[in-house]
Amino acid sequence: MVMPHDEALAGRDFMKSPFHSQLLARGCVHQARHGFERPGWFLPEHCGEQIPKPYDYYGAYAEGAWRLAANREDVAAHEDHVYNEVIEGELTFSWPRSHDLIAQECHATRTGVGIFDQSYFGNFYLRGEEAQDAVQYLCGANMADKESLSVTYTPLCNARGGVEADLTVTRLPDEGHEQLYYFAAGGNTLTKDFDWISRVLDDKGFNATLTNATKDIALLTIQGPHSRDLLQPLVTSGHSLEGDAFPFSSAQQLTLGGVDLLCLRLTFVGELGYELHIPVDKAEQVYLAVREAGERYQEAEGVPVRDCGYRAIDSLSAEKGYRHWHADLTNRDTPMEANIGFTTVPKLKITGLDFLGRQALEEHQAQGLQRKLVCLTLDKGNDVPLHGLETIWRDAKCVGYVRSTAYGHSIEQSIAYGYVDCPPSVKKITNKWLSEGEWQIGNQGAQHTAMLHLKAPFDPSNERIKGNYV
Repeated sequence: MVMPHDEALAGRDFMKSPFHSQLLARGCVHQARHGFERPGWFLPEHCGEQIPKPYDYYGAYAEGAWRLAANREDVAAHEDHVYNEVIEGELTFSWPRSHDLIAQECHATRTGVGIFDQSYFGNFYLRGEEAQDAVQYLCGANMADKESLSVTYTPLCNARGGVEADLTVTRLPDEGHEQLYYFAAGGNTLTKDFDWISRVLDDKGFNATLTNATKDIALLTIQGPHSRDLLQPLVTSGHSLEGDAFPFSSAQQLTLGGVDLLCLRLTFVGELGYELHIPVDKAEQVYLAVREAGERYQEAEGVPVRDCGYRAIDSLSAEKGYRHWHADLTNRDTPMEANIGFTTVPKLKITGLDFLGRQALEEHQAQGLQRKLVCLTLDKGNDVPLHGLETIWRDAKCVGYVRSTAYGHSIEQSIAYGYVDCPPSVKKITNKWLSEGEWQIGNQGAQHTAMLHLKAPFDPSNERIKGNYV
């Protein structure tokens, strides 16, 4: 049986971020994902002890053990293996042992500052005399006339209109006659995304080259209502991080902590936040500068400044309705079905503008939605963990199943995302039809009352992203 949150004890000689040793010293429990060690969550009481050890086969091959192998050296069992003990505490279909620790990381991000190592992300450069034409053809969002240092969130659709990837594209200053774009993609899909984009470029014959720079760039994101105040004193290049000078979905090339880097004002947790894209050889210098500033800021202002992991990201992003490719967004799902139609619909309104997937998306739009991603939350106090593949019910009829789940520590409710199908009695799915129903989530034979959300369960007006914390 595959238990939730299990981690491998063998094969852990993976790619590591430049922050790896610093995070281990601060109690980071790493997750093994696609050949990369990424931060899961933090155990402050086990700083430096919670490290995966060479696999001992649970002592099965030690002398006198139950599976002694012939013609091999004995492998003695570890007398003390904190990482194994920590992971054992996660192997439950109830709330894992880390539940309250992750809540603390979420609280710090919502009230102070959360520091996230997201070097697991993939980073690509697209350059060439036809790079703009290539980007316009690839992206579901309209990429025409993008200003230098603008950032665009966009899906990349296939010929059937399904989302092959969702990522951000930053227009960088031109290099002579060559146009330059910077892609930041999720780590779990970076190999697939790079290959797919490369094949499209080859098929269309664009005079543009895609380069994988993932190993050259570290990504540190600083998120939370106090992120700007913490970072601004570290900026020595004269750049302001204030909203008017540095609006959301824009980038700046600045010097922070004595290092020249690319800073994007973006968030995947729904807060005022900044992504620091740092040359690998200077990454630890920036991290130490941020951490030292964070400790001073925490003492002076009395707000939490914490290192946080991907388990906190799962909770925070679910509260904001952000998509995770492979979970609630795949190459079967169109942007309209996945509730990110705002990225592609404006481009579809431009007559004669060709891009990949356009014909399928137009046909899909004309037909009306036959399936759609919905967000449901269980009632507060309903202490039932959800894990995915639960059934979704509307007015006592099963209409779909859950794709992804998380516990929202800020709203104190379990959150589920899943696609519902249009019943034969209804021509197409509309928000009116969704809102008129009574919803339940079926789990292990029980029906749990659920609330439908047409907008994000947390901060649906996006005030916090704008830096409005009144």
